[in-house]
Amino acid sequence: MAKEVIRRNGTTAEHTAFTGAEAEITVDTDKNTVVVHDGATAGGYPLAKQADVDAAVANISVEGLFTKEDPRQVAWTKTGNGSAETSTKLTVEVDGNIVEVPAGTSISMPSLVVGTDYAIWVAPDGTLEADSSFSVAPTAGGRRIGGFHYAPGGNASFSLDAGDGGTTPQINEYSFWDLKWRPSVSDPRGLTLVGDGAFWAGIYLMSANHLTGPVHKYNVNPCRDGNPPELPDGSGNYPNAEPSNIFESLAYHGFRAPDYNEFQLLAYGVNDARSIGGSGPGNTGDVSDRGKDQQTSAWGVFDATGVLLVWGRDHILATSDQSLPNPSRGNRFRLSRFVVFGGDWSFASDSGSRSVVSSFADDPAAFSGSGGRGVCSHLILD
Repeated sequence: MAKEVIRRNGTTAEHTAFTGAEAEITVDTDKNTVVVHDGATAGGYPLAKQADVDAAVANISVEGLFTKEDPRQVAWTKTGNGSAETSTKLTVEVDGNIVEVPAGTSISMPSLVVGTDYAIWVAPDGTLEADSSFSVAPTAGGRRIGGFHYAPGGNASFSLDAGDGGTTPQINEYSFWDLKWRPSVSDPRGLTLVGDGAFWAGIYLMSANHLTGPVHKYNVNPCRDGNPPELPDGSGNYPNAEPSNIFESLAYHGFRAPDYNEFQLLAYGVNDARSIGGSGPGNTGDVSDRGKDQQTSAWGVFDATGVLLVWGRDHILATSDQSLPNPSRGNRFRLSRFVVFGGDWSFASDSGSRSVVSSFADDPAAFSGSGGRGVCSHLILD
């Protein structure tokens, strides 16, 4: 691979060879260069020996290099319902070579399928391709450097009580991630960035079969009583969907349940004081069902309110000493009455982004109107 040596004399930069005594040598691994400072004009250092320069060049490691001209933003931007391009210039190591991808470079798209996450791959020639596979590159030697979610509808306007997410499938622009702008969990699928880089949240309600694929899946019966989550060890399912079981399942993947402040923000933009009615939540993200497109938030969180209550991690004490429903895992439990947020399908005008209920005990074994949704931190890496 090419390695660049630059001699700086204070006003210009030259590509050159060197002889003479040792000089100050700077290795810039991000840009794959060696900078040698000329002693006559840049601080009193003599010229470098060629052997010193060669050694510095040989020590540069570019494996895994991924840099952005603007590191404080995600690498991609949405240009249409099913199209995207680079938002900034990228310098990437792929298949042992360094390629530069200019800002404004289009990403080649397959036929996009609703509710699917796509990885963004860079090919050895520097072209960008989206593919539903997160493990096999669409072009041999390619490298996965980001991704996005293709949602069943749009996002609500950033306005209180907007309720206008709609039913047009499209890329969720808040679901874009790259190697240095991403959620803190290991699997970035099914997530959207809330606020000004505040945190990531599940696009869909938590799935009961959270051990297979993303935790937050499209078009499935959400996790709740009657459809409890899998045990983390894969040996079966919990007996119910009480908050402790949901919290443990989320934590296994690096998620936490939202607190009140996180929930009201992730649900911002829904049609407040409304629930979908009927006799159940329906499948996750089905915006054609009972006007559920009105319950999509500004960040593209589907079924955010008025569909299924979501257990939160805020809680109050019911008594000073309370028995657990499962004594085999410890006989006493002081945390009780975890809150549920948002209202379910039957809450009507009591549903909304600031709807909080804290009157339920820790073991709502017959309560089928509550489930889970995970949140996690946002990472910006150097």
